[in-house]
Amino acid sequence: MRCRSGPGNTHVYAQYTVRLPNRDQVAERLKAEGIPTAVYYPKCLHEQPVFAGNGRQWGDLPESERASREVLSLPMHPFLTAEDQDRIVAGVRQAIG
Repeated sequence: MRCRSGPGNTHVYAQYTVRLPNRDQVAERLKAEGIPTAVYYPKCLHEQPVFAGNGRQWGDLPESERASREVLSLPMHPFLTAEDQDRIVAGVRQAIG
């Protein structure tokens, strides 16, 4: 997938992240099909040790907290073939029903 930003310029995406209320189930189903996934940000910033003194606690940032439980990154790199992309899309469709 390419997006032109100007003459001669292209962009290569590093991640393709979706949000699913049943993320872990979908990830397991995709894994069974040989489709790798990743959760790059399993914790919110306010849960990280470096931000421990900021006064925030679980429940203060509900949207961030929900996202940390729901985001799943799908394979995204410049070497994906059209067939790979079709297999990933079909796997996601099957996994989410």
